[in-house]
Amino acid sequence: MNPTIQPARGAANAAPTMETRPKIIIAPTPGDSQRELLAWGLLAFLWALATWSYFQIPDTVPVHYNFAGQPDRYGEKAGVLHLPMVATVLFVAMTALGRFPHVLNYPSAITAANAPGKYRSAVRLLQGLKTVIVLVFLFLVFRTYQTATEQASGLGGWFLPVALGFVLLLVLWYLVRDKSAS
Repeated sequence: MNPTIQPARGAANAAPTMETRPKIIIAPTPGDSQRELLAWGLLAFLWALATWSYFQIPDTVPVHYNFAGQPDRYGEKAGVLHLPMVATVLFVAMTALGRFPHVLNYPSAITAANAPGKYRSAVRLLQGLKTVIVLVFLFLVFRTYQTATEQASGLGGWFLPVALGFVLLLVLWYLVRDKSAS
């Protein structure tokens, strides 16, 4: 499907701004739909795991971890339900942003000619970030359960670098793709 381009407002020779960017609808490809479905499925699984964990863990659980992945603050077991709440807010916000790619910031100018490719890349970046965020929160819930039930002693020192590495790889992928879409 081709994107529907709405004419931009503003002077033809003016530098592109958010007001002059083309507002187009990016029709999802089958791959986009599958990635979106996967992300929603992972979010549902996150809620299921957190709810199940809530009924399995003791009243006091780790609610914060230091940079080394060790628990450094404990609180009520309801804290395990805060994790999917935060993930859901981030997920819904990124889903909403994906519907309006013309309002996002881009590293290069958006024109009527390059908008479809740049917008599609930005929407895919958001899809990837949603999936990574949900996976990170899934791991946090699982390790909180394991730590609270004394099956583990924290997240592990590798958790933060790996989680940040996935986000960095997604952003680098996007930047490379943005350069090729110029």
